[in-house]
Amino acid sequence: MRSLRLAGNRSKLVEMGTPSATPRLTAVVVVALALIACDDDPSGFPTMGMAGIPSPTKLGANLIFADVELNGHPGGRLGVDTGSPVVLIDPTKFPGAQVPTQTQIRGNLSFGDFTVDQIPMMQIRTSGAMDPLAFAGLLGGNVMRQFSVQLDYADPLNAFRLGTPPMDSSPPGVALPGTTFAFTLEGGGRGQLQGETVTIVPTRIPVTVDIDGVSRPFILDTGASETSVRSTVYAAIIADGRPELHGLPISTVSGPTMASVTRARTMTVAGQSIANAAVMTIGDQILDSIQQEVKHPIDGLLGGNYLREFLVTIDYPLGSMRLQRYDTPPVADEFKRIGIELGAGSGSHSFVVGVVYSDTDAELKQLNPGDELIAIDGQSLDGLDSLAADALLTGTVGTTRQVQLGTTSAGGLANTTIGVLVEDLIPPPPPAP
Repeated sequence: MRSLRLAGNRSKLVEMGTPSATPRLTAVVVVALALIACDDDPSGFPTMGMAGIPSPTKLGANLIFADVELNGHPGGRLGVDTGSPVVLIDPTKFPGAQVPTQTQIRGNLSFGDFTVDQIPMMQIRTSGAMDPLAFAGLLGGNVMRQFSVQLDYADPLNAFRLGTPPMDSSPPGVALPGTTFAFTLEGGGRGQLQGETVTIVPTRIPVTVDIDGVSRPFILDTGASETSVRSTVYAAIIADGRPELHGLPISTVSGPTMASVTRARTMTVAGQSIANAAVMTIGDQILDSIQQEVKHPIDGLLGGNYLREFLVTIDYPLGSMRLQRYDTPPVADEFKRIGIELGAGSGSHSFVVGVVYSDTDAELKQLNPGDELIAIDGQSLDGLDSLAADALLTGTVGTTRQVQLGTTSAGGLANTTIGVLVEDLIPPPPPAP
């Protein structure tokens, strides 16, 4: 759930874990791979069981993590990621699963009672920083392209279906019939891995996204927590002086970095608009890589902060995608929160303050990076995964969160509980002129 770039003849295992410093554990950002080499069979993989049964999942940071079994062994969760051309998996998260040691392997993945066999996978190694989330890698497009898939952000425990009911079948609480648009898969190609020429099939889903009245070519990325744009596009968006949030810590394959985030007045896909959606920039390297792969300009990745407003059905075989707006938005705005980000604890507690944003009540209350976090509103953070812990920092603007601290750099705050105001860290842009 971060950007991983494996290109050329590189074949080393990839460390995907978040460092123990300040990168935001919940901002699993911009899951997009440049062209990677993987021996894939475009005719599809054998299956066993009934497709379309809801899979046990966990939802957080605008991302969906599916509980899976590897070769019949449970233990790990895979991020559902249209932005990854292949499955990336850490077999060590599935106790008892015996796999070869080479980077490229084949294995069986089970989603509840439904199993897809002999899937080509790339081995990776994930850190323990997101445990007990049990993050074990990414479910990529080489599997999903064989099916219709559905993402239901209103059902966090069963948010993913591999294979879905008929397109006219919908749960209550969504718009009918919704908006459907067509796509043609792009990308793929040939590459070198360990001296062998191999091929991957197209998996990229192109989508036109209108931001503040300007239409731009994007790629759908269900594994990106936020929508990201080119630096030039971001500069054009903020040219009117609208508010920004600087220093959002995220993690990529190149290591931790910082993003700048603002809000678009409107973000529209196929006539479906949302207001005040966050857009961020982390530089152009990932977008340049995808652009080279698909052989046409790409200005951004459409992420979960837009998709979470809809029941999303992607019918890969038919080349169609449907958006059905929820009657009530099911996911809170992650930038309406107390003005801190989490960091991984190194002592007796799981989390510390990772970042304190300037000009916030958290800064005024003298919270500092490294301060131990014990509980929020009486809920202990120890034992929570990073997604659940981060969710406790969000809320209704103007309310307060009671933050229980352990050891702190400001001695007077140690072992105390203080009230910290929930704020909109990125106020909406001014009305269009």
